Amino acid sequence: MIPRRHTLDDNSLQQALSALVQSGSRANPAYDTLLGDYTLFHAVLAIEGGIFALLLGLLCWGCWRRLGQLRRAEAGRAAFEQWVVIGFGLASAVAALALVVVVAANLSNVLDPQAGFAQAIPELGTPHAGTRQAAIHREVAAWARSGAAAMPAALRDALRDRLAWQLPKAIVCSGLLAVAAALTAALWRRLIRRAAQATQWGPKAYAGIAAGVLAAPTTLLLMLMAMANTQASFAPITLTLLFG
Repeated sequence: MIPRRHTLDDNSLQQALSALVQSGSRANPAYDTLLGDYTLFHAVLAIEGGIFALLLGLLCWGCWRRLGQLRRAEAGRAAFEQWVVIGFGLASAVAALALVVVVAANLSNVLDPQAGFAQAIPELGTPHAGTRQAAIHREVAAWARSGAAAMPAALRDALRDRLAWQLPKAIVCSGLLAVAAALTAALWRRLIRRAAQATQWGPKAYAGIAAGVLAAPTTLLLMLMAMANTQASFAPITLTLLFG
């Protein structure tokens, strides 16, 4: 027998927020706080995405510029470096374009937060009765209906608990990203210099290439982790209502 999922009936957070959105009223400090956090949630990601898209775009431009210089050099010279800059040029271009799409999607929610917020309300779901998330939803629903400025205790405690691990994680991921980017660049520069000097490759050189190939996507993954955790640290209410 499939267990029945408990619901919060007419006190659901979804209904409370939907009613406020439909009313169009902005004289509600509680709703303004929720909408402001939602707007900031998307604004932070748009800013982060824009910064990294710019950096990746500059990397792409630098790679193609370097490729032009290498192709004007002596035939057969620096063939390894040519393949490296082509690979990084293509990868950075694809990543930059993907981030541009992310920026555009988030900017639409920043420019028209009411519409985006209304579409996000169903994603809140209905927590199981008796859980901490259900208590948070119940108190936030009452808070939104009351229009009070003071945040309910359940939400305040949940935000404190989230930031206790989310903020350090954002700092650590950002630091690791900087280290990984520097190490990846240094590793590939070393491999390029070695390729220009060596006549043949040994096991150590191939191991270096393997490390470089793994370092690049690892750096990209750390970039995404840093973005996500920084976003959640600046605007924790939205994620707390979604995931607790």
